[in-house]
Amino acid sequence: TVQIRNKKMVAILKVVQSEIQSGSTLADALSKYPGVFNELFVNMIRVGESSGNLEEVLNILATQLEKEHELTSKVKGALIYPSVILIAMIGIGIIMMISVVPKITSVFKDLNATLPASTQFIISTSNFLQHYYLTLIISIIFLIIFIRLFATTKTGKKIFGFIAINTPFLKNIIVKINCARFARVYSSLLKSGISVVEALQILSRTLTNFYYKKSLQNASINIQKGINLSKLFYKETKIYPVLVPQMLEVGEETGKTEVVLSKLAEFYESEVERITKNLSSIIEPILMLLIGSAVGFFAISILQPMYSVLGSIK
Repeated sequence: TVQIRNKKMVAILKVVQSEIQSGSTLADALSKYPGVFNELFVNMIRVGESSGNLEEVLNILATQLEKEHELTSKVKGALIYPSVILIAMIGIGIIMMISVVPKITSVFKDLNATLPASTQFIISTSNFLQHYYLTLIISIIFLIIFIRLFATTKTGKKIFGFIAINTPFLKNIIVKINCARFARVYSSLLKSGISVVEALQILSRTLTNFYYKKSLQNASINIQKGINLSKLFYKETKIYPVLVPQMLEVGEETGKTEVVLSKLAEFYESEVERITKNLSSIIEPILMLLIGSAVGFFAISILQPMYSVLGSIK
């Protein structure tokens, strides 16, 4: 605890230490804090304690957590740039609508100029933002809260999961991320000594996408009937690329599933890294096109009636 700066974590570890000194196992003590130590973490610790190879299991767990952190960091890092640009663009647009547009459009009112539809749209939007900007902000906040809450429901998870695996560009990265996580976590669980059925059950509660969770839940049931996991995955081509069941089949035939899956995880993690590196170069021209279109629309909508007014004065 001396090396940990997070006060909450220090307090938790002191309680865990006290629990262990009272005769509790490390896994049982950690399981009381599911928000900090997830099911995967606790179950691997429990297996390590019961088998007597806790040190080895902790090394596997450390590698697993490190790879998981790298994967999520790369994805989040790739999304920061487009998110900042979009927020800045929306913010500048709102400021323009509230402070700049009213000053320009007041000229058109004084001259009683006939305005094109695009200019009328901008003026209407500007008027709405001036009078109802507070309502709009509150509505957006409530919408975000609603979406976040809805996403935690079974229906919400199913809908967002369906969108994730069916949206053309998004599907590619979502599938690769989930396949990388599946291969890495499943390999770690098998290495730590957890049974195949239990590993699949833990995995079904670890992966967040609804369709992957459902697939693994069904697999944990069917595998008890003597059906190989690779055969089950061959039937689910929408969420598992053919490489996944092929590698699983090799692992099942050679008895080295955890080794094969570790290699598969490295492959998909490198694929995710490649996609995230290229993401900025893909999104940048799209953002520039959107910004250029917005600026062009605004400029034409404002300049067109101005030229009309000048023409009528001549």
